[in-house]
Amino acid sequence: MQSSPRINLKTLAEHLGLSITTVSRALKDGPEVKPETVARVKQAAAALGYQPDAGGVYLRTGRTMKICSVFFAPEVTDYGDAGFLAQVDGVSRTLEGDNYNLIVLAQTASQSPLDTVRRVFQQRLADGVIFSRTMPMDERVRFCLEYKFPFVSFGRTELQTSHAFVDHDDEGGVYDAVIKLAGEGHRRIALFNPTGGLTYAGLRLRGYQRALAEVGLPWDPSLLVSADLSVWASQAALLALLQRDRGVSAILCANQLSMFGAMEAALEHGMDPTRDGLRIVGFGGMPFRMPFEQGVTYYYQPQRRDGEELARHMLALLAGSAPESLQTVLPYQRIDDLQRFRLELREQAAGSV
Repeated sequence: MQSSPRINLKTLAEHLGLSITTVSRALKDGPEVKPETVARVKQAAAALGYQPDAGGVYLRTGRTMKICSVFFAPEVTDYGDAGFLAQVDGVSRTLEGDNYNLIVLAQTASQSPLDTVRRVFQQRLADGVIFSRTMPMDERVRFCLEYKFPFVSFGRTELQTSHAFVDHDDEGGVYDAVIKLAGEGHRRIALFNPTGGLTYAGLRLRGYQRALAEVGLPWDPSLLVSADLSVWASQAALLALLQRDRGVSAILCANQLSMFGAMEAALEHGMDPTRDGLRIVGFGGMPFRMPFEQGVTYYYQPQRRDGEELARHMLALLAGSAPESLQTVLPYQRIDDLQRFRLELREQAAGSV
């Protein structure tokens, strides 16, 4: 059985009875082509399955028509944090509209964050890069700025030069959580933060301290707990906290994996959330079923939307938009009834099929 011939610019032009130049310009929405011709060309291209030849595009323009997204492999551990898959889906679907393809690279714990980005640039693997886990003086951001390599960071920095980013409002989320918990009568509120000096950890701490000052609770450094963002590391760190401080009645976790760790630490410590009034607060984009859900507050940020926003910023950057116009901080949605919310998400997903 013979396969269908590949549709290229020449065959598309012959099919339409137009010149190759006209078809090429129409596919790029060239102003010199009549709107009705643009519509006709695009309709035929979609019907015939036309796709630009990546090799030809690279030879003509130097563009690979690829965007690289780097994820930190150790975060996809333990119970598994599948949220990054939703983010990848959001990036990929958005890029498709502009004929860009997504490639994904995993950064292992033994690799320098800069090495991965440098490899993408030096080997010309992509026209731009998306990365996360930003630091205040992030070396990847400085590298990309120096070499004018297009990038969008998932997270902010404290660098003076403007750059494109998408971030969550971690300061605002933690601030809101402490205000709410204090209003419920909690006085010993612990904050779990990741190690490594990430920018968002500093923002979370700032929101925590600001809220404590506002409600009149004292700053107690012993309530600040740091460990790797994994179930086992957070479980060990928070179990040690509960063992040394029986007055802790609320824990603010950094992500969904650390939520699991906090819950397992509480269960191992013999605490019952209903009986002991323990409150667990988590942040994330994939609200899976938890070991217990009474006394749980969840700050939700759909990671598919994160991916869509990152891709839109990247496409706008490649189209010439100024980086300072591509800086987005997304607010969290506070969920107090996790079971009901998960059911609503399921119904929404079923309705969209």
